[in-house]
Amino acid sequence: MHIDSSEAAAPPQPVVADTVLVVDDEPLIRWSVRARLEEDGLRVLEAGDGKAAVLAMAEAPDCILLDMRLPDAHGLDLLETARRELPDTPVLMMTGERAVELAVEAMRRGAAHYLSKPLNLDELAIQVAKHLQSLRLQREVNQLRRSASAPYEFVQILGCSPAMEQVRRLLERIASTPSGTVLITGESGTGKDLSAKAIHYQSGRARRPFMNITCSAI
Repeated sequence: MHIDSSEAAAPPQPVVADTVLVVDDEPLIRWSVRARLEEDGLRVLEAGDGKAAVLAMAEAPDCILLDMRLPDAHGLDLLETARRELPDTPVLMMTGERAVELAVEAMRRGAAHYLSKPLNLDELAIQVAKHLQSLRLQREVNQLRRSASAPYEFVQILGCSPAMEQVRRLLERIASTPSGTVLITGESGTGKDLSAKAIHYQSGRARRPFMNITCSAI
């Protein structure tokens, strides 16, 4: 029996496991956390000091578990490095210290959560799963926003006449301004709606919804 390859079902795409970086100078803690997270199907990287942690961040982990005290670095300094290099990656701080001020400072600098030692591994796994889910949702939202804005990139505005080039430059200049009110006028079919959406989706306000109101219907 001949099967047309064009009609054959596509092979399933492999599921890529989320990666968690565990940074702690105690090998037993790293081993325990790794074993628990691998039960949930996660890929785990380990680092025993600050230098190894920075190197591991190059693999772009999806979540970081970071000890507050390391032999060669302070957790707050590594937290700032992670927030700078991987701004979307949630960082969960781990510490045996009970100082409330330290926890507050960690959260102020961008930590997603604060776990006290001795660690409750089930609680840790729940927090990791929760923040990974939030990260996946955020990535989906970002992808949808990129898809929504793609048709309204300035290069999508057709025309190569000097007048159209001037319009594109003007739209780009307006989009680059932090705020302001713009009145777009013209005959029906000249591209007022396209221009308005291009300004919105190529500006710093693109993360906010574009509200289209038909004034003649009010």
